[in-house]
Amino acid sequence: MSVEVVRPRHTGFCFGVRDALELTRKALEEDGEVIALGQVVHNARALEALESQGLRQAEAMPSERGSTVVVTAHGATPALFEEARGRGLKVVDTTCPLVRRVQRHAEELGRSDEVVVVVGHPAHSEVQGVVGWAGSSGAEVEVVSSLEEAAALPERERRGVVCQSTFPQVRFREIVEVIRARSGEVEVRDTTCPVVTQRQREALRSLLAEVDVVMVVGGRGSANTTALAETCAEVRPTHHVESAAEVLPEWFSPGQKVGITSGTSTPAWVVDEVEAACRAL
Repeated sequence: MSVEVVRPRHTGFCFGVRDALELTRKALEEDGEVIALGQVVHNARALEALESQGLRQAEAMPSERGSTVVVTAHGATPALFEEARGRGLKVVDTTCPLVRRVQRHAEELGRSDEVVVVVGHPAHSEVQGVVGWAGSSGAEVEVVSSLEEAAALPERERRGVVCQSTFPQVRFREIVEVIRARSGEVEVRDTTCPVVTQRQREALRSLLAEVDVVMVVGGRGSANTTALAETCAEVRPTHHVESAAEVLPEWFSPGQKVGITSGTSTPAWVVDEVEAACRAL
C-alpha cells in the first residue's frame, strides 16, 4: 500500500516548550538532581529522556533546603513561589512567556475590582496558576470551559475575561459572547497562544483541504494536542497518536493523502518517526 504524506510548515516544539526543556537540562547539568513540580513536557518520550538525566516529578514541594525545583512552562500560583522561597529552595522558573502574559492580565483585572473569568479547563495546571494570580489581590474568580458553564454564571455588573493559552480561539470567542449576556460591563483580553492558534489555522485552511486522513502526533495529556485533534476530527477522519508504534495500516487506503501535524509539546523527531511509519505502509 502506498500513501502520500502532507505535513504543514509548523510541527514539533513551540519556543515555550523548547526553552523550558533547555532550562531544565541546564539545571540537571548544574545540580544533578532536579524536582519538577508537575510535568515539564506533556510527552512521554521527551520526559523519559529528562528522567534518565536525574529529573524527578513531584506534586508536593520538597522539604530539604537547597533542593532545586522546576516550575513548568504552564506556570504556578504566587503562593507556590512564596512557599518555595520560605523553604529555601532553588527555583528554576520555566513559565512560558505567553503563559506569564495570561497571568499578568489576570492579575491586572483582579486588581481593578472586577470579577475575573478564566476560560479554560479547571484541572489544568496553567488554569490553576492563572486563578492564583487573578485572585492574588482578593478578587473573585470564576472558571468556565464550555458554553453551558458560561450560561450558568450568575449575572454581574462587571467582569474581566482571560483565557487559558492553549484554549481554541474560536471556542473562546463563542464563550465570551455568552458571558457578555450575563454581565453588564465586560473587559475581554484574548490571551490565546498565537502559536497554538497558528497550528489550528494551518490545519483548517490548508492541511484539511487537501488530505483524506489526519494524524495528530502528541501526548494524550497535552491540552493543545487534544484540541488540535478535535478540530481536525470535525472535518476529516483523525487519529491522535503518541508514537509511530500506534500507526495502524487499516486506517488508510492505497493512494490516500495523509496529513501529519502535531501539538506544541511534541518533539520533531517523534513527528518524523510517525511520518516514516506512514510512508512505509
